Amino acid sequence: MNQKNKIKNDELTDPTDITHITKKINQNKRVFVLVIENPPELAGKEFEIESSGIIGRDLSCDITIPEKSVSRRHVFFEPDWKSNKILIKDLNSTNGTHVNGKKITEYILNPGDILSLGRVSLRFESRTIAEHIERKRIKRNSEIDSLTLLFNRNFFEIELKKLIIENKKFSLLLIDLDDFKEINDKYGHSEGDKVLREFSKILKSSIRDSDVPARYGGDEIVVILKNAGKDIAEKIAERIKDKSQVSFSYGIAEFPKDGKEKEELIKKADERLYLMKRNKKSKYRTL
Repeated sequence: MNQKNKIKNDELTDPTDITHITKKINQNKRVFVLVIENPPELAGKEFEIESSGIIGRDLSCDITIPEKSVSRRHVFFEPDWKSNKILIKDLNSTNGTHVNGKKITEYILNPGDILSLGRVSLRFESRTIAEHIERKRIKRNSEIDSLTLLFNRNFFEIELKKLIIENKKFSLLLIDLDDFKEINDKYGHSEGDKVLREFSKILKSSIRDSDVPARYGGDEIVVILKNAGKDIAEKIAERIKDKSQVSFSYGIAEFPKDGKEKEELIKKADERLYLMKRNKKSKYRTL
């Protein structure tokens, strides 16, 4: 069993690229999707079902859900596209498997049924190709900042929570453009928008596909650098500086060294960012 559901989260995929979807539909006629409804920090995450497999907390599972109330190997699933259903079998899970509020050991899921594994609730959806593409387009648009085409703050916070739950190493790179207010005041907001768009393009070309760049607010941009310590984050920040004509300050916070909660990490990165800003101003005054 080597299904790729673990990485097919729509994180950085283009919803207009339908090649893989078309191939699947030609074979299966419909797309089976499990959509997380609860808990809130995981809500909206989707898993496309392409073959039989196992759902659980363990990374070896075909669908991995990083939630403590889900057993390491919680439930087996087997799709049947002809009948438009999914067979579910509980694997002696600690908290049991429930469908529509009732505990089960084996069950045939119908579209619309709610599968509950511990605290996690997933809705089974059976979609046509047109429905699936439209849903992916809407979901993608809800995650993107329209000006910079980076991810938006809401998407960033959801991704940050997921990484913290999964206890995976990462660093936050928080960026603030220097004297951006002066650009807006002197040249107008349209010129300020242009600066933000161009800077965002440079930033995206300087990071990896697995990283998560987001507009945090105004002229602040934050990047989740996955599986990266402060040293790598520092190199990436300097790489962006070398490419950009716009001056900026930045702060870095590493998980879990600088904090194990979202607020701690943002605060630490913010403190280091403004320390850099103050040092720059002091240097200019001295000169």
